[in-house]
Amino acid sequence: MTLRNTEMGKTDKMQGILHFEQHKTPMSRERCTNDVGATLGELESDMEPEQKHILTAMQQSLATIDGKIDSLSFRMDRISEHLDKNAERLDTAECRISEDEDDYNTVASAQSKMDTTAAVLQAKVQDLKVLSRRSNIRVVGIAESTAIDNMEHYIEQLLVMLLERGSFSDIFVVKQPHC
Repeated sequence: MTLRNTEMGKTDKMQGILHFEQHKTPMSRERCTNDVGATLGELESDMEPEQKHILTAMQQSLATIDGKIDSLSFRMDRISEHLDKNAERLDTAECRISEDEDDYNTVASAQSKMDTTAAVLQAKVQDLKVLSRRSNIRVVGIAESTAIDNMEHYIEQLLVMLLERGSFSDIFVVKQPHC
């Protein structure tokens, strides 16, 4: 779209402003908007109706762009806040996972020790079962009040007396007498 103007100087001045705005160094959006608005405001008094219409459309577009930039800026701030919250949650989750891994290692070590202890106890139980299945004789009827110094000798003498045999030492041996 070209700007028509009867006076060549006004058109050149407008093109110079647009060229300057496109190529100048970066500055804040507000300063840029204010500079363009002030310059366009100065030119507005010297413009024809069609140019004023174009200028108004440009100002409206600029206002729309400013609104959209503000909206985008607000959304970016909210996204940044959400990212910060998610990063904090992630850090918390990583800490809990690390603690759980440490707890798991502790429990696994304790479980290993318990498995070893269980294996030892199972071996002892098996030995006791084997011992309990050996040839045993149960003697019933000996009074608990009987004072016995040597239980093995007493049992041997009792069996000789009950079975009326001279000696049992060549047939059996009393190993572990229990009261």
